[in-house]
Amino acid sequence: MNEKTQIEYGTANGFLSLYNPHHGTDYKIEKISDAPDIICRDSGGHELNLEITTTEDNARDTQAMLGRSDHLSIDALEKRNERVAAGLEKPKYNSLSGNVSDNLINRIQSKLNKDYGDNVALVVRDTSGCDWEWDEVENDIRGRLDLSRNSFQKGIWVLSRVKDKLFRIAR
Repeated sequence: MNEKTQIEYGTANGFLSLYNPHHGTDYKIEKISDAPDIICRDSGGHELNLEITTTEDNARDTQAMLGRSDHLSIDALEKRNERVAAGLEKPKYNSLSGNVSDNLINRIQSKLNKDYGDNVALVVRDTSGCDWEWDEVENDIRGRLDLSRNSFQKGIWVLSRVKDKLFRIAR
């Protein structure tokens, strides 16, 4: 399994561990696919398909998390702090109601432009080091999305980074 598939598989497992008890279902991963990414089936033979993506607070944060960028290293952060102190750069703040939500909306909107078939849920894995409470901004996010082409019959969900919280964004 390549790294992308491992992330999708782990996200699907985390999603199902929270989704099944809440909905009284027993979906299990049946196979890894391409689009949608994960095919699940319950004991009654019903299918649930999962399209998996990730979101990040800032561009390249996922790359850093996967060891492909050092822009979040201690050395890089110290240099950034020096530039801020010298007035050469403005401080950067992450805000759930600002850049973090904007990034999530962009990620979801790009997925809304495609049709993944029937019985599909979009699961967005949050990769932030912050434990964001997405339910605080879900109405704002929903209002900013163009859901006129929403083919995700089983909903649009955000799964926390540590897979202990699941937030329903739409449908």
